[in-house]
Amino acid sequence: MDLRIKLLKLSGGNYLIVITRGLIDAGRFEQILREVAATSQSLLNCKILIDLTDARLRLEPPDIDVLVNGLGHDLFRPDIKIAVVSSEIDEFDRLRSLSASLCSLGLKVMVFDNAKGAVVWLGNGS
Repeated sequence: MDLRIKLLKLSGGNYLIVITRGLIDAGRFEQILREVAATSQSLLNCKILIDLTDARLRLEPPDIDVLVNGLGHDLFRPDIKIAVVSSEIDEFDRLRSLSASLCSLGLKVMVFDNAKGAVVWLGNGS
């Protein structure tokens, strides 16, 4: 997995852009979430875009349950928003399931099939 993280501190807020390539399984997705949490820990109202467009996702429903149950509730704060982008239709349902599970932890997470929709959602209030 190739992972690149860019932090933009702008007058309109803090933005974290995560671009991934390669195979992403539950362990690697957890690694992404932990790196995002560590990078955004000191930032208020951080908006996060996770781009999986060039990644191959290998997450099955049992993997999603294990991943979400293994995350600490202190890992994320409710003042962040996470947009996940994937153009692969096969992955979209699994990502939506993951998103719903993360939302049950109190996170604001949405899945998009294009970056434009994700950026608009991130830019709209809280």
